[in-house]
Amino acid sequence: MIADFFRTMTYPMLACLLLAGIHVYLGIHVLARKVIFVDLALAQIAALGAVYGVLLGYDLDADQWSIKFFSLLFASIGAFIFSLTRMRHERVPQEAIIGITYAVALATTILMTARLAHGAEQVETLLAGSILWVRGSNIAATAALYAAIGIFHYKFRQNFLLISQDPLRAEAEGISVRGWDFLFYFTFGFVVTSSVAIAGVLLVFCFLVIPAVIAVLFADRISTRLAIGWAVGAIVSLLGVIISYTSDLPSGPTIVVCFAIFLIASGVLWYLLHASQKAVAIMRVLAGSLAFVAFFGLTSLFEKKNDSDPFRLLSSSLKNERLIGLRLLTDDSTATSETLAKILPLLSDPESEIRSQALRVVINHKISAALPEVLARLSDPEDLVREDAVRAIKILGNAGVTPQLLAAAAKEEDEYIRVELAEAALEFGEARGLEILIDIMDHGEASDVRKDAHEHLIAHAKIDYVFPAETPAVLNDQAIAPFRQWWETHQHGLTWDPQTKIFTP
Repeated sequence: MIADFFRTMTYPMLACLLLAGIHVYLGIHVLARKVIFVDLALAQIAALGAVYGVLLGYDLDADQWSIKFFSLLFASIGAFIFSLTRMRHERVPQEAIIGITYAVALATTILMTARLAHGAEQVETLLAGSILWVRGSNIAATAALYAAIGIFHYKFRQNFLLISQDPLRAEAEGISVRGWDFLFYFTFGFVVTSSVAIAGVLLVFCFLVIPAVIAVLFADRISTRLAIGWAVGAIVSLLGVIISYTSDLPSGPTIVVCFAIFLIASGVLWYLLHASQKAVAIMRVLAGSLAFVAFFGLTSLFEKKNDSDPFRLLSSSLKNERLIGLRLLTDDSTATSETLAKILPLLSDPESEIRSQALRVVINHKISAALPEVLARLSDPEDLVREDAVRAIKILGNAGVTPQLLAAAAKEEDEYIRVELAEAALEFGEARGLEILIDIMDHGEASDVRKDAHEHLIAHAKIDYVFPAETPAVLNDQAIAPFRQWWETHQHGLTWDPQTKIFTP
């Protein structure tokens, strides 16, 4: 288990240490400037730039440098705006402007992603991040960038610190506050652009603010604050990675919650250390803890008791009750095939969430009588329902369903589902699934879908040609040619092995 942990989580742990290194320093500046949400705003602006790049036709994976350019461009515009909004006599606090900017950037991101095939998923990824899938090459490039920015800030540390802590004195000494403000936010934008791509908006914000807040609580000197902040960032993020791995939880949100718990504990410790009456302080902390436990204990008494009869719930006019009934059936090992057949009408329920959950019941209990209705779900208007339908067909289907699979693949607009349809056809011995995969490798928009198609292809056919999935489809003609030629040569003479499910010429 330990070996599996380090094999899976080494890169995420290194990424956390890297993020802590630069963000603790920047967080100390942010607290001194009293612009707590500037990181959140710049991160969201950078995310908006990435979405804008996708709308212009660039691929998140295949065109990473182009996407980063748009993120940096948008972050630079944000940096310029924030450098202009810092005024000597503020009628409107700069923090208000930063908050407005964040809200507008987030709303615009949601509007833009509404035009993308997987918009909701992409917004979730931007917020929660995907630190679990970070690669070594990304860590190396990010480390080089952070090192360059760190050296720049160290060289001009006196100017940056003076402007953050006492801008009036800096102006009196002839330092261009607005110019150095722009340099601060501009380099900040570089960091945020890279950080958001690795960890998402929420985790980046926590790395910036929480270790710095804890450090400011316990130290006055900059060097001591940095040491405390780095220690907190390293310990808490590593703890979060371990918990997320052992509990099978999303890494980003788990680390965020760990930071929050550590912040609360640090606040309590600071209060106890600085209380004039230690005994009274301890009693207050204990009373607060008891009140916290009592609150959740008492509110849990009002938990709504759901009907335990799933079949009565299935006939309810309320969506939530039908969902509860389906979820109860999903894990009910005592349900018979006759009783489970009662869920078949729900496969055509008006609510897509109900249809999807009904398909999961079909999958878990392998309800063969549901196959005709499951095949009908291949033309469902909702992507998630069609995905679940393909999963169900792989379990319930046979060679007789391949015509429906091929017909659905010909009409399917979602390339990821097309890959699954082709793979299902191959599982049942239909060689034309290979042609569909080759076509997706040739014309697929996203590098991930081209990679998936290639992996499924070589899993079902003895083809050892090299295929660079990360290369944009328009530049892949030379790489795809051998696959096309192989299919044209062997399509009518392929032999299928039902045991290995592999086609050979």
